[in-house]
Amino acid sequence: MIRLCSLRTLFFSVLLFFSHQGLANDSYDLERFREYQKTNWKPPSKKKQRQSGQPVMGPLENIRIGFVRLNLESDDLFGDVRLKICENYEVSEEDFQRLLNFFFNYVNIGDPHYQKARILTALRLIHRMFDININAFMEQSPTEKELINTMAKSLFTQMFLSDNVNGRRNPYFLYFHSVPSEDQSYYHNGVNNGLVLMFLAFLGPHYLSRYGLSEWFSVLQRRYTRKSYDRAFSRELLAGDVNEYNSPQSIANQLTAAALDTETALLIGLTAMAPAASRCLDSGQRWPETLETLLMSHMPDELLVIIYNNLASLCHNGRIFPVPTVMCTLSGRQDFTHSILAINPEPAISSASSSESLDYQSDYSLGSDNEVEDSGEALDSGHQDQSIVIQQQNELIAQLRQEIANQHRAEEAGAVGGAPEKVIECPVCFEPLQEITLLETCGHAGLCKACAERFVREQRGCPVCRKEPESFRKIFLMPPH
Repeated sequence: MIRLCSLRTLFFSVLLFFSHQGLANDSYDLERFREYQKTNWKPPSKKKQRQSGQPVMGPLENIRIGFVRLNLESDDLFGDVRLKICENYEVSEEDFQRLLNFFFNYVNIGDPHYQKARILTALRLIHRMFDININAFMEQSPTEKELINTMAKSLFTQMFLSDNVNGRRNPYFLYFHSVPSEDQSYYHNGVNNGLVLMFLAFLGPHYLSRYGLSEWFSVLQRRYTRKSYDRAFSRELLAGDVNEYNSPQSIANQLTAAALDTETALLIGLTAMAPAASRCLDSGQRWPETLETLLMSHMPDELLVIIYNNLASLCHNGRIFPVPTVMCTLSGRQDFTHSILAINPEPAISSASSSESLDYQSDYSLGSDNEVEDSGEALDSGHQDQSIVIQQQNELIAQLRQEIANQHRAEEAGAVGGAPEKVIECPVCFEPLQEITLLETCGHAGLCKACAERFVREQRGCPVCRKEPESFRKIFLMPPH
């Protein structure tokens, strides 16, 4: 009898040990998330289901994105074991919707004081999913890679490039292929901005060129933020005075007060992850080890300017205001990112960032402190050089924007007092600039799109430093004269 009791005690001790080991290796704190949802989640009423027209998705459904399965259903798994690497690549609209639901469910429950910690943890989980998918893709044969790209292209085409679906106009096609002033279909309930973001971030790198991906994200950022801010203004959740948005910190404070910081964080994260994934798939580069490293090297260039323009336009019924120079600088974007995410991507102060993250420990989300503490060590001198290049690029961009703002003021004065109009020209072809581009290898900016395309296609050296550009990207459109 004594031996039987001893065996039972030993058996339960072993079970308890392995259970604790699984929970201890729970970097994303999925177990407490599951416990919370199992206790508190209730399906929406049938009336709400009919109104939404969408199938009910529980918070603990499994999610399959590419080579990654996030198993939230099984009760016999624990911690990080729930994140499984699969042999085959699979994608579907339903799984992107599940991942989107998971992100907002994870972030928006529990103590609001720890919400930013949960945002970081959820973004780190998505960062890890990209990591697994890219590494698994790079290990495939050329034939398998082509098959994966074809699958991604097929779903991407079905979502965004089909004008009609089941005999009706596809609102997701109109989202990217209509002029906002002529067609407002993307505002309708038929379009889910978050789902557009998920599709573009995960599938775009398999189908679009780097320049094409930048163009699509530029459209997405404008419409994604405009719709949210328009709704928030109608509910008086955002200030109506443009002076309340004169700094990155003040914009972040306004968005946080209007409960728009969660969707802004997702937009920042996926807008950074998509071009990083594109670069890895094209050149075989390693995926950035940490979220901090990724944000430092792929922080969205245009997003803060787009956000300011939308907010300023809504404050004064479409009137255009000059963009404050700080919105165009690297330090401005870092301040904005830090305020929204409670994270600073600049490696020089990563240790401060890690200590600060301790103030945001979640009631069920512990975050990943080691990842923050190690971010400085993971950065080599190449990344530091890249940060210098980025700083120089943004100083030039800010200068160009200031020149354009000055030109606008001169044009307005000319309309009243007869001052001559000054036209900014491309320094190569001397045609009036419709949009300004940046050569990605060296960071020199100011060419028109046609000349930038020709320099990349013909492998001609930059007219300033003679380095051959690998690609280019648009940094902003010239306003109409």
